[in-house]
Order: sequence, then C-alpha cells, then structure tokens
Amino acid sequence: MIETILSVIPTRESDSESTDESATEESESTDAPEDDQPSGGPRDGVSVDYNGSDGAIPEVPEIHKTVVTPSSIERTPSAVRTGEKWARTLWVGEYPDTPMDGFFETLYSTAETRRTDISLHITPRDTNATLDTLENKIEDLEADREYLDEKRRAGARGVEKDLQDYQALYDALRNTSMTAFDVSMYLAVQGDSLDDLNTGGVTSTARQSPTNLTPVTPRWTQLDSFVSASPVGVDKLNESMDTTTPMLAGAVGAMFPFVAGAFAEPGIEYGTYALNESPLILDRFERETGYCSMVIGQLGAGKSFSTKLQLLRRAMYDQDTVVIMLDPLEGFAGVNQALGGERVTVGGTRGLNPLEIRATPEKVLQNVPDLDPWSEQISWVLTFFETFFTHVAANPLESRKQTLRRAIQEAYERQGITHDPSTHDRDSPTIRDVIAVLEDMLDAPEAFGYATEGEQEKVEHDAQTLLTDLRPSFREGGELSNLARRTAFDLDSAVLYLDLHQEEGATGRSETSLMMQVLFNAVYERAKGTDKRVIFAIDEAHYLMNDATSLEFLETAVRHSRHYDLSLHFITQTGGEFALTPEARTIANLCSITLIHRVQEEAEKLSEWFGLSEREVNWIRTAKAGNDEDGFSEALLGIDEEGWFPLRVRASEFEVEQIDSPKK
Repeated sequence: MIETILSVIPTRESDSESTDESATEESESTDAPEDDQPSGGPRDGVSVDYNGSDGAIPEVPEIHKTVVTPSSIERTPSAVRTGEKWARTLWVGEYPDTPMDGFFETLYSTAETRRTDISLHITPRDTNATLDTLENKIEDLEADREYLDEKRRAGARGVEKDLQDYQALYDALRNTSMTAFDVSMYLAVQGDSLDDLNTGGVTSTARQSPTNLTPVTPRWTQLDSFVSASPVGVDKLNESMDTTTPMLAGAVGAMFPFVAGAFAEPGIEYGTYALNESPLILDRFERETGYCSMVIGQLGAGKSFSTKLQLLRRAMYDQDTVVIMLDPLEGFAGVNQALGGERVTVGGTRGLNPLEIRATPEKVLQNVPDLDPWSEQISWVLTFFETFFTHVAANPLESRKQTLRRAIQEAYERQGITHDPSTHDRDSPTIRDVIAVLEDMLDAPEAFGYATEGEQEKVEHDAQTLLTDLRPSFREGGELSNLARRTAFDLDSAVLYLDLHQEEGATGRSETSLMMQVLFNAVYERAKGTDKRVIFAIDEAHYLMNDATSLEFLETAVRHSRHYDLSLHFITQTGGEFALTPEARTIANLCSITLIHRVQEEAEKLSEWFGLSEREVNWIRTAKAGNDEDGFSEALLGIDEEGWFPLRVRASEFEVEQIDSPKK
C-alpha cells in the first residue's frame, strides 16, 4: 500500500462518532486523552526533555503521534475542527470510465481547490484472485443480461455495457502484465470556519471534465474520513465501509504526478507553478531562440504588475543589465523611482532624431555576416516617414516613396555614411538634412541622376509636395521640431524611464504612435553599441502594433535583437492587434517567453495562435486578476521549447511597496 506510515490520530473509545440518525448538528468538543500522549511528549506548548528521567528515547511512532495529534477535536456530523481549522472530507465514489493523463490537474490548479488536501490510498491486488472475482462477476452479468433479454427489459443495455467493461478488464489482466489496484480517494476541504468550507466549489470542480469524479460527503463518519485524508496513511473509513474502487495500473498512472514538472534555472522567479506551488525560475537571456517576451492580458488582469515585478527582480539579480521602460501612461514611474533610474520626459525641446544610426560592434558583424545595418536603417527611416505622412500629415506617400528614399540616402551620404559599417559612427543626418536635399532636388533634379524631362518633372512634383507636408511640422517651433534635432539621451544609466505621459496627453494617438516608433529606434540603436544586456519594456504596445507600416521593421528588430543582447518586452491588452498582419503574428511567434494573463474574448484566437490545449485555454479564461484578497494574479507562462505552465504571480510586501512607491 502506498501510504505514509504514521500512527492514527488517537481518540478515546467513547469519542467514536455516532451513527444514530437522530443525532443533531451540534458540535462536540473532545480533548485528546492524557494517557494517549506518549511519555515525555510535548503537549499544549510545554517543552519536555525527550530523554526522560530514565534517559529513554520514545519510539518513532510515539514521536509521530505528538507531531500530528491535535490537543482537541471538535466535530459535527458533516465536519471536524482540529486546532483553529475546520475540515470537511469528501470521499470519491465514482471515477471516469476512461481517464486521460493528468485528469486530476484541475484539482491542483484551480482557485476553488487551493485549500484542499488530496489523498489516495492504493493497494495492489493479487492478479489470480482478481481474475477469479472477475469471472464470477462476468457470469452474474451474463445471467442478468439473458434474463432481461427474455423479459425485453431496457435495462439489458446497461448490463451489456457493464459486461463489456468487466470482460475488457479480465482480458487485460489475463493477457498482459497489467496489475490491478484497489483505490480510495479523499478530498479534505480546509477552512477557517464552517462557513468558510468551500465544499460546493470543490465538488463542482471535481465533477467537471476531464476530472469527472463524483465526490460524496460521508455524514456521521467525518472523523474517520478526516483520518483517511490525513498524513497518517491509514484508510480509516474503509474499515467501516468499502470505499475502494478496482483500477488497472493505467488508470492509476493517469492520476499522477501530484508533484508536476516545474522549471528552474539560475535567474529570477516569474511566479509559482499553480499545480504544486514550486517556484518557476528562469533567465530570459538563456533562451536559445531569442530573448524577447510578450505579455498579454485584458485590462486589470495583472500584466503590468507582473512586468514591473520581473524588472525589479532582474535589477536585483543582475545589476549590470540595463533596464529601459517606455509607456504613454506613466505606469513605470514607481519601479523607476525604486531602482533609482533616470526619468526622461519626452516632448518639448528634448531632441529625438529618427535618422540616427549607431555603429554595429565588430563581433556582431563577424558572427552574423549577412547583417546589413545600412539597409535596415533606410527601411526604418522610410517606415517612420510613412507613418508620419499617413497619420500626421494625412497624405500617404504612395508614388512619392522612391523620391523620398533617394533623398534619405543622399542625406546619409552627405554625412559620409554608406553601406560600409565603418562609416556608421559618424554624425547622423536629421530630418532638416532630408528637407535640404529635397530643396536641392526641387531646384536641380538632373544633379541627382534624373536625366529625362519626364523624370525631372516627376521628381520636382514629389519634392514640392513632400516639402509642403514636412516643413510645417519640423520647422523650428513646429509641433514635431524636437524630431529634427539630435537625440538628447544615452544609455549611461542602468535604469532609464522614457516617460511619454505628457506627450500622450498633449497630442493625439497618431503623434503618440509616431513618438513611440522614434523612441523604439533610438533605444534599438543604442543597444547595438553597449556590451551590456538590455531589457526594453514597452507598455501599451498596440501603439506600435496598430500601424502595418511599422511591423516589417519591428519584425526585423525582433529577429536581430538577440545579436545585440537585447530583450524586447511587449505588453498588450488582448493580443488581438497581432492578428492584423502576418508580420505581427511573426513578432509574437518570435518571442521565446509568452505570459498570458486573464483573456476571455480573445481566448480562442490565442489558442489557435499558440496551439493551446483546452485546459490551457480554460486557465486563461478563468485566471485570477491580482487583488489584495487573493494575494496573487494568475497567468499562463509559455517558455519556448519547454511548454506552458499555469502560473501564480506573487510579490513580497517589500516588492509591492517598491513597485507602488509614490510617483515623482
């Protein structure tokens, strides 16, 4: 029998529970007998020398009694109280006909059962004796079937089904090495009071697919049931009534593991594994497929808090990692203050140059010979201008794109910056340099290689309309004049908070999206030049993702981020915006770590995206949002090449205090 070998909870003979059906629900308090306490054992907080007066050490079973025995037991026909806690124990009367592997998982992972102890008593059966029993049972069922068939009773169908099940069991035992077991199972629901016992929630969870159990509350025998579910390892209830169910080894195996697999490596704790509360510890920079991560969840599900907790723990774990935070809603202010970070308020006169290019480290160029920083930069700058012309100027580039491309290339060449990576450490051009090139193209298009009259007319028209849209916004004093200056921040600080709060409040959604693109590129370029690891957390990522023109560049940035030891950390509300284009879906799939908090409406879409099982989809649909009462939020953590883990995210009081510190 697989059980813990401990003594049964000692009680007086007179304390056995009554079976008189006229008994009332009034509770009875019973002190554990003095004579049942082992000699020299501690009781009621009294410290006693185990050596005793004669120096004898009590036997192990006697010591175990002192450990597990409460000083008193209060009981009712439907519950017992030991110490300060109440418990109601359920006996499992029926099991599913064809259990699937891990079919008890919901019993371990759901919030309704988190205060429930699960106990199994498993006893191997003698195969020959079991076969004899089965033969007798099959003969009885065959006789019942023949009788019901003769009487043309509908019950014959049910008997036929039972007969087939017993015949299959007999064949499996007789023709294979399969072993049979007697199994009894108990669910001990814990609570601080009788009203706190969530028996209904546990029963409902146990009845749901794929668990499909039928729990029963034994009345008048709750003390025996409680003992059967306790660590003493004695099936006390089975002594007075047969609580066992015969099972084959395969069904027994499907119940395990109670201690489910977890994941741990040197790194930071992302949370605890909901199935066994073991810590899930990992390092995003140890993922072989890349370092980027994505956090998805509906509003208020806990995604921003879990990100801030990760950043705080990463800063404590590795002080050499550069942490950069970007959001338009001032959400990172507290954690930035806690980490002593530099706060950069975006907007006003602070320069941000979208044309800035930084030199790529030589070791990266050697390790990735097909890397083309020049083409990547030109692509990014065109992306920036496409966003500007479409959403700010309300005049999409369309046929003017090639003329603008030529002007951008010329602006870099005038600074001596070419395809040669050795030139990329020179001063980058600005938007005003592009405007100057367009003015020259308007005056003398032939100087740029446009030989025919038709080409020249086309370039002159393009240059004129481009200047008409660019000059008002990027002139000195224009609404985007700061984007025509050199970038006025660097990665000198270990923690940097790019605060778009004022910008988001003062401008529209389009301008905020454009500014986030510029900041994204500025951080990306600076991450190239540092030999430190960089985490770039971007809240409200839909500002970047809702514009199809930026997705191609973002996809390239995610693909290449690993070469620069850069971890892009996208935070978004539902993940729905990633279904807009193939590039967006690729960005999601390129992230080696995915954390999905509570999501309801988009759950099926995410299931299709990430290949989630039915149980995993149900987990994110019902995941707890963070609140003071529960003390945790729930999410589904996906680790590339490792699988999906139901997760509970908890923070210590110190961590909560740091994350929620007053904003300055």
